[in-house]
Amino acid sequence: MVIGHTFTIALWLNPERAHHFSSRRRKDGSVLPALSKQESYMNQVTKRERVNTPKSIFLNISLFLISILFALFVGEGFARFIFAAWPFEPKPMELDYLTEKDINLRWRFSPQDGRNTLGLRNREIVPKEGEVFRIMFLGDSLVWSGQTSSGNYYTEVVEENLNNELHLDTRIEVINAGIPGYTTYQELEFLNVYGLGMQPDLVVLGFVFNDVHHKYLHRIGSEQLMDVEPKSRLNRFNVHTFPGKYFSNSYLAHEATYAFQKISSLLGLSPYYSFEHRSDFYLAWKEYGWNDTEILIGEMQRLLLEREIPLIIAIFPVLDQVDSNYLNKDQEYVLYPQSRIKKISESYGISYIDMTDVLYQNGGRVLFSDYLHLNEAGNDVVATEFVDYLSSNLLRYLDK
Repeated sequence: MVIGHTFTIALWLNPERAHHFSSRRRKDGSVLPALSKQESYMNQVTKRERVNTPKSIFLNISLFLISILFALFVGEGFARFIFAAWPFEPKPMELDYLTEKDINLRWRFSPQDGRNTLGLRNREIVPKEGEVFRIMFLGDSLVWSGQTSSGNYYTEVVEENLNNELHLDTRIEVINAGIPGYTTYQELEFLNVYGLGMQPDLVVLGFVFNDVHHKYLHRIGSEQLMDVEPKSRLNRFNVHTFPGKYFSNSYLAHEATYAFQKISSLLGLSPYYSFEHRSDFYLAWKEYGWNDTEILIGEMQRLLLEREIPLIIAIFPVLDQVDSNYLNKDQEYVLYPQSRIKKISESYGISYIDMTDVLYQNGGRVLFSDYLHLNEAGNDVVATEFVDYLSSNLLRYLDK
């Protein structure tokens, strides 16, 4: 009985053998004798030989590769869906105050809540009257949100203190042209489209290290003014070299690379630095990340030199760069972005003010409200540093 059941199960598991036992009949319906063990073995060998022909091998490899490509295609589509990237981009909200001039800027703030007609946190800018020297602070939220302990923005403090301390016949005017979320590309566009028409005599570019990026960090959202630009995540490959240029547009490849880097840090295979895990700051610590920035700063300098307008770059650190724990790990690496922007500035003959050391010496981390922005005490330090620098150098700019 046991043998019979075992035989039945074996036939069920191997239908080919069952076929030999149940289907070998002559045309007249009579049953053929069962195959011998040797005949059965030879038949199986022959079948395997037929299966392993070059054509079947090629077919199997093709099916395997197609399966891999399909899986990658699905993975890429899923990543794009998660990050609302093309072709899953939401329809942006319409801003009726924007004009054709703003196409490359993408957005400005509306002229509401005390802002001027360009959406700046500044009084209306009118043609100069009398002896006026205008300093334009160009930048992003580090300029826009620079509120000090006095309740005024540091751009207002700089204007007031310079006029009070220098006692010049020339009146100093400071323009706050900071717009949150702007990159160096957008700041250059704003200078070209609107800024030069404000008749600046000196431009101060507030530079923070999420400016080291492609054109945009943000896009107009469907429900809010600024959403994250999905392409800002595409930063893990050098697009100018192999194989980076072939993976530069793949969200799946970038996320996989980032996951590997994160696991490496968690396992202690490489030092942990938080800026390496922030997509908006990652490029500042990569040499290839500075290629576009160098070109843009050079273009800004050329644009201003044609009009004999000096440019100063104000360098703002991020939280990690005034933290002794990070600096003690590898100060040269942590402060690499400062050395890089200084090198670019020197190559173009641009003056710069580095706020890193003065913020570190005056409290470091306690002067920050978040990873990037300063609190009132931090902005007090910045205002003092600007006043000291400009009061010492303004006369040479006035002589020009």
